Amino acid sequence: MAQARKTNRLRVLHGQAPRVAPIVGGPIGLPDPPAWLPEAAKEEWDRVVEACEAYPLWLQRGDVAILTAYCVTWATWLEAAQDIARRGALVPGRSSADLVEDEDGPRLVKNPAVQIARDSAVQLRALCRELGFSPDARRRVDVGDLQQDDDSERLLT
Repeated sequence: MAQARKTNRLRVLHGQAPRVAPIVGGPIGLPDPPAWLPEAAKEEWDRVVEACEAYPLWLQRGDVAILTAYCVTWATWLEAAQDIARRGALVPGRSSADLVEDEDGPRLVKNPAVQIARDSAVQLRALCRELGFSPDARRRVDVGDLQQDDDSERLLT
């Protein structure tokens, strides 16, 4: 079995040079989300960019497309999850076969939003892994040093 890669922090502790991740187009800064994004996707975009602001090398210009895909997928998952919460996992059927009522009322079928939420969750996991948003992915990604604006660090050096 292959040995797991050491993080840069462990490499430095063991006296090895840290690996340098390639910068694709430079730091992303604080871009505005694309105008066509749904409102929930724009809110997620702003939340993610703000959270990554302390690590200027985390998001780079080459990551805009995957960040956009992540935000759209998040909005899709959120809409499906809200529909499931509102209507439930089972809904009355709409086909002619489902319109026949039995003693329990109309025939119930699986809410289509359940499959949409499931598919979106799978995509979200993959995109989070790519962007380094999950705890496991953050452990494997070197995002550079945390930039702190407080004066306490300067006072200690």
